[in-house]
Amino acid sequence: MSKGIRTYVTVYNFDEKDLSLLDKGASLGGSQFFKDVVPLGHEWGDVAHIELEDLEFQARDQRLTFTCETKWKSPVRWLQAASSTQFFENKLIIAASVNRYENYIEGYAFKDQDLLREAVLLDVEAEVISTMYQNDEVDEIDQMIWQPIESFSGECEKLYVAGNKKENNA
Repeated sequence: MSKGIRTYVTVYNFDEKDLSLLDKGASLGGSQFFKDVVPLGHEWGDVAHIELEDLEFQARDQRLTFTCETKWKSPVRWLQAASSTQFFENKLIIAASVNRYENYIEGYAFKDQDLLREAVLLDVEAEVISTMYQNDEVDEIDQMIWQPIESFSGECEKLYVAGNKKENNA
């Protein structure tokens, strides 16, 4: 269980050239990453600090993924601001924020500072998750969390990535 809000982020159509630009302009090894990408604190919204948990580039899929953690709120405004920076402009960013009790999940899709989609992906009583942990139903909890996240990501990818490829080829 997380100590705060854990957000899983995927940036689509992110290639090696984009990674090189990001690597030159931002620290990829820690929380400084967030300040380097969106330096103005007022663009972060209600979030004052973000911890970088993991950052990975998947060249084959042309995706950048990272996991971050905040204490109280999802980094929605930071993600929105980041989507219009030189590092992520014209890229679809999909994020899923899971609260500390793993009973509430929100999904977001951003592109060029627009919030394209926002949805509640899971909303159950905390006691349900607690009881499932007590009954050692970890696989069921994982499925409960990841199935709606994967579904949301797939829908957004179809709407905002696949559609753009068709438009670009027309």
